[in-house]
Amino acid sequence: MRKSLTLILAAACLQASVLAGTYKAQTVTIATANPANSQHDIAIQAIKKVLEEESKGAITVKVFLNGTMGDEQSNIKQLRTGELQIATAFTGNIAPSAPILNILTLPYLFPEPSDAATLLTNKDFTQKLANIAVTQNQARPLGWILGGYRNITNAKHAIRKIGDLQGLKLRVSPSVTQLAVFSAWGIEPHPMAWAEVFNGLQQGVIDGQENPFFTIRDNKFWEVQKFVTELHYMLWTGAIAVGEPWYQRQDPDTKALIEKAVAVGQDTEWKWVADQEDICKKLAIEHGMTVNALEDEDVWIEKARAIWPKFYELIGNKEMIDQALAIIKAGK
Repeated sequence: MRKSLTLILAAACLQASVLAGTYKAQTVTIATANPANSQHDIAIQAIKKVLEEESKGAITVKVFLNGTMGDEQSNIKQLRTGELQIATAFTGNIAPSAPILNILTLPYLFPEPSDAATLLTNKDFTQKLANIAVTQNQARPLGWILGGYRNITNAKHAIRKIGDLQGLKLRVSPSVTQLAVFSAWGIEPHPMAWAEVFNGLQQGVIDGQENPFFTIRDNKFWEVQKFVTELHYMLWTGAIAVGEPWYQRQDPDTKALIEKAVAVGQDTEWKWVADQEDICKKLAIEHGMTVNALEDEDVWIEKARAIWPKFYELIGNKEMIDQALAIIKAGK
């Protein structure tokens, strides 16, 4: 009887193993410097659900939000060291260690939001981009998250023309392309770690910053900012990156599951963000912010596009830039 019971239990365990796949038990840590219910978190929670449910619990996912594991550049470094397995970050914050990603931060690369979707669903292009990036910093962009255009907010006055920028101290991400474009517009940008921005605005260390409406909402910038200027120089793009050493150690089944989870995270975030800009813009207005449109964006475009050649050497792949433009044009 005991032997029969043992055989039955062994068979049950074998069946459970088959149903669960061949996933090795492990804990996967995912981090973002951004808060709950941000576009980062929307993608992360979808990834967590797929990994845990489809591995039948063999994979446990721990999520760290709000910069509890450091800022975005720190998170990317932690992918290389193995402290993290997955992280989400603005491409401009990955580009310092993976210069090829500066392609996605070239000003006015995406005149329409659909242009980014056209480019980032082209598997040939994104695979090339990921393969180059991983040789540079050992963090592989396995998926992409999107947001709105990076609008300028400030506490001083409305910006309707390029001359209205003069005298403002604006925080800009420490991305070389963003720093260069604001310099081309005639002001000295102020790079600052993201975790310090709200306090910097509150204390008057900086007058303003630039980010999409959903970032204004997520961080309640209406508490420290009055004016928003809509411009279209940079559509927010981010990467869902995995640590290459960890990723390459996985067996084929687990790799496939990771890729599926990231794809679901990307798709979930893209669907979610489609409605967020209008919702968040309305919230900003309801909380007292004044939204202005540019009267001379053609001037901004001319000055911004003029800096492109400065970055060909840094990006190191003019062919990739040309390919990106061709893909976008073909998608019109």
